[in-house]
Amino acid sequence: MSASQHFCLNGLIDLHVEGPARYRRFFVNEYARMDRAPIRDERPSVTLKVCDRITRPNRRETVYNNLFRFAYAVEGLETGSPVLHFERHWLEWPAMTALGSFIQGQLLEPLIYIKLAEAGILFMHAAGVAKEGKAYVFPAHGGTGKTTLALSLTRQGFELMGDDLLMIEADSGRVHAFARPLHLFTYNLKSLKVPLPLEMVIRSKDVVRFALNVLSRRKFLIATRAHVEDLMDVRFGTSAQLAKLVFLRREGETETLDLADEAQLALARDRVLESADLNGSFYANIVDDPSYRACEAQLVEEVIGRLDEMTFINARAMNGESDREAFGSSLITAPA
Repeated sequence: MSASQHFCLNGLIDLHVEGPARYRRFFVNEYARMDRAPIRDERPSVTLKVCDRITRPNRRETVYNNLFRFAYAVEGLETGSPVLHFERHWLEWPAMTALGSFIQGQLLEPLIYIKLAEAGILFMHAAGVAKEGKAYVFPAHGGTGKTTLALSLTRQGFELMGDDLLMIEADSGRVHAFARPLHLFTYNLKSLKVPLPLEMVIRSKDVVRFALNVLSRRKFLIATRAHVEDLMDVRFGTSAQLAKLVFLRREGETETLDLADEAQLALARDRVLESADLNGSFYANIVDDPSYRACEAQLVEEVIGRLDEMTFINARAMNGESDREAFGSSLITAPA
């Protein structure tokens, strides 16, 4: 039986999910905590409709990582309220979380990314924490250490804004939390203590991931979802003013770019765009249109250009909690 679920994510964009209960349950677990009263009268809307069969002429199919074939169609992309049609798949029975993750990361959130960009809101691939009304934001590529750093900083009294995505309004510099469940991998176990049953699930998925890598000859990432408050004491932030940007990278020396310099601003913009992830999924799976690329590039430049500088640090050079504590202290002592 199909029904619908509505979310107003951070009061900035409406999301409607229509379809069988197991699909709706997945997205309730992901987004219910970001469902807030509207703060904008005019805001975009995205609808996901899960159906038995798509008969629309623009039906598309994609083979994900050489293994799974999915069918979908997008209606009204040029409007402020597009609809994503997704054809039900047998994976919903043995692996709804994996199927939901595909819909979310490859189709739905890329649509949300672009519609927010058109509304002047950057859906940034970044972790973030806040203290005393100031937001400290850490854009990065996946697997760089966003989650590890953000959770470490919460132990120093910072509020958690999110470990993977944040919403930033370009006109005000306001950062909005996006505290969906953590996506945990075996490397997170080095710095995060989790209950033994959860650890066993994380490690078992690593075995599945290895098998899928061999079968598909592609790199699979299979995360285990967990709400952070089930693992540790944490205070959540809701919104704060953008105070500092620190780009986390896997190697290299610390570097600071002067965002008042046009060339360095462009370099910082390009680094943020390259790490965004959702934009790549949008262009690969929905449409690759130069107008969308120009829109997101301008938006990123407006957001980061609100600050005087952006620092790049090697997150993997932080050796343990002492280094992360020193980093946290530097955030609040450095001028913002």
